[in-house]
Amino acid sequence: MFAILFSIAIASIIAFFWVRGIDNMKKNYPDYKGEDFLNWDKDVTKSAGRDGWDDNKVHTEGDF
Repeated sequence: MFAILFSIAIASIIAFFWVRGIDNMKKNYPDYKGEDFLNWDKDVTKSAGRDGWDDNKVHTEGDF
């Protein structure tokens, strides 16, 4: 019984702070869409520093 109550208490605390964070973002940054986080407008291979990566080459166990 204690484990169930403890789990509910911890989940409630996490949910409370999560909702507060979402509300804070909505109030202070209403136009924020998260596109800078997702990098949809950029090439992922260049932003991750993998310019030399060859996506066309197939690697098999024999190559290692």
